[in-house]
Amino acid sequence: MSDLEDLEVRIDELESRLDSLESIIHDGRASNDVTGMREFVEQQSPGSHVERALAIAYYLDQFEGKENFTSGDINEGYRTCRVQKPANISDVLSGLEDREWVMDDGKDGNTKLRRLTAEALDEIERPSED
Repeated sequence: MSDLEDLEVRIDELESRLDSLESIIHDGRASNDVTGMREFVEQQSPGSHVERALAIAYYLDQFEGKENFTSGDINEGYRTCRVQKPANISDVLSGLEDREWVMDDGKDGNTKLRRLTAEALDEIERPSED
């Protein structure tokens, strides 16, 4: 298959997925558990910028299908959540790396891509001790 044919197949798959999701939303079949990023992040009760960035990255991965993310994606997540951004997003991303919650996932041009680790997924998915 040529690159063009690969892209056409991928577009067809994405259009089909989009049609399916739109019909669920418009037909009222979406569950009441569907939340936006802001609500999801607040449910996690982040105690630091590192924990908030983890919740944002998890939301991007699990609910928006973005397997990797950039510092710009995290900044935009703060904006979506209507929360003051950290003074230095690089320090926050370093904190995620220090806790082994993210790993490098290549580059998109000059932009560094990161991906959540299994430890990060476990951290978010672990039942709370409330």
